[in-house]
Amino acid sequence: MSKRTHTREDQRLRTEFYEEGVLLDADPETRHLADCHLCRTRIDYEAKPGTTPDSHTLDHYFPVDDYPELQNDPENFRHAHFNCNSSRGKGEIENGLGEEMPAWW
Repeated sequence: MSKRTHTREDQRLRTEFYEEGVLLDADPETRHLADCHLCRTRIDYEAKPGTTPDSHTLDHYFPVDDYPELQNDPENFRHAHFNCNSSRGKGEIENGLGEEMPAWW
């Protein structure tokens, strides 16, 4: 059974994170911060989130099933392509993809 919740607060946080990505992507100086953290390429922010392989999804660096207390923690949010996030599932980040956060983070 999934430990995820689907509240208005969850949706608000997802929307804010997506909008942050749109703003970061619009500025060439910060665009790299809005790239997919898994494959490090640009996300299609013009597509509605979760609708195309290259569209945006919010990825939880630490999977919600294993760390339910981090579901709504913005420090655990990462920008990702729909396909990259789907391929990763809830598993660990493999093949050198993504950045491991330092213990103090």
